Amino acid sequence: MTVAFIHSNEPRLRQFLKCLAIPHTSLTPEPGTYETLIQWGGFVQEQPGQRRLQPVQSVLRTRNAAKTSQLLRLHGMKPELDKEPSAAGYAYLYQIPVFHLEPLAVFERRHTATFYHSSKPQPVRYIEMEGASGFHAGRAKREAVKAIYALGLDYGIVTVGVRDAMEPVDIVRVDAEPKLTGRWAELFADAMFRYGEELQRERELRERPLTIGMDPEFLLRDHAGEVVFASQFMDKEGKAGCDSIVLPDRSKVYPLVELRPLPSPDIRELIINLQRTMQLAARKIGDSSLEWLAGGMPVKGFPLGGHIHFGNVQLNVHLLRALDNYVALPLLLLEDVTTGQRRPKYGFLGDFRRKSSLRFEYRTLPSWILSPAVTKGTLALAKLVATHYLELTRLPLQYADVQVSYYNGDKAALRDIVTGLWGELEALPSYAQYRAYLEPFKKLVMDMKSWDEQVDFRKRWKITPANEKSSADYQIMV
Repeated sequence: MTVAFIHSNEPRLRQFLKCLAIPHTSLTPEPGTYETLIQWGGFVQEQPGQRRLQPVQSVLRTRNAAKTSQLLRLHGMKPELDKEPSAAGYAYLYQIPVFHLEPLAVFERRHTATFYHSSKPQPVRYIEMEGASGFHAGRAKREAVKAIYALGLDYGIVTVGVRDAMEPVDIVRVDAEPKLTGRWAELFADAMFRYGEELQRERELRERPLTIGMDPEFLLRDHAGEVVFASQFMDKEGKAGCDSIVLPDRSKVYPLVELRPLPSPDIRELIINLQRTMQLAARKIGDSSLEWLAGGMPVKGFPLGGHIHFGNVQLNVHLLRALDNYVALPLLLLEDVTTGQRRPKYGFLGDFRRKSSLRFEYRTLPSWILSPAVTKGTLALAKLVATHYLELTRLPLQYADVQVSYYNGDKAALRDIVTGLWGELEALPSYAQYRAYLEPFKKLVMDMKSWDEQVDFRKRWKITPANEKSSADYQIMV
């Protein structure tokens, strides 16, 4: 087995340890004995260089309600950690056990029969929901996973309160050291065993070529400064289609153009596919007088994303945190003043969407298609990090002050950190393969040369008007 559970002989773990099907120990294993250690509590002695889940620093931080609330709020969540759940007036109250980016089940509140006939708060019972479907349960699961990740944890039990469909859910409690008995013990023991199996599959997948795909978005703006909806020119589907934003009343409109070029394991081919998809979009739009705007939020109220898709790889927390630290942090140094306005509702750290067991979408980045240099650098960097994430050891975003700098867009505070990260990237064996793309990108990043979200990016990509024959030289672009 490549994974083990390490603890400090806490009495509350006795029943849980009987359920475990993976090795467990209270002694620090020799280096190299296990690929990953799943840690428990705040007293485990951590080994430098050891791959681990549940860092001690993050566990200890959750014991401080004020620090926990600060981090959750920073990530766009609504913490209410000082409220008693049974008396907070929630329409729905859920407990969500989370392990390694997955909600394991949903437990819903059930009051005692005397609740409505008594003025005193009554005990709250939680009953496991069959199927755990439904709008409110779905929201609770997503926020629970997000809360665990935001706090630097890898597992725990999150209590989520829901008042109504129009309000954000409340994070009522986060327990990073839950008492694992009964059903809790079964759920977490099974999840840890599955994690060990996933590590074995991860090893096998390393022999397959990693593919990269994308669906960056942009806006159309007329000479009067008004946004022209992409839905006027194209359908939702296809290589160049329209995408939605959700209005406050939860209805959808489709103002965004979304580019979906064919994925590829080769960055050069991917760039060519992207440029061809841009030319296809130009033919669909037809009106060459409209400006094409990318970035984070070139027009207020219209957030844009530059989602990157990864194939032939299993999503895991180590890869996700590497993407946050080694891709999202450097890219922030290029942001315009308007880019950060999409955070924290969009662009929050660790934003992902599973597509299948071997495909996922990384959704944290803004739309980076403002120039070929930024695009090539971003995609090459994503490929490099996803290929070598197990060799990347720095995680500055585990520290609260670095997260604050990220969400505030404080470039000056982050530049030295990014310099250190880039030094580690340059030592990777595949860096030379992408040097032609990464070195110009590095110069832009280190110079903190902000992109301009108000500039039409078509000229930089040599995108010709729809009524002209395309003369774009793809060789020049790549």
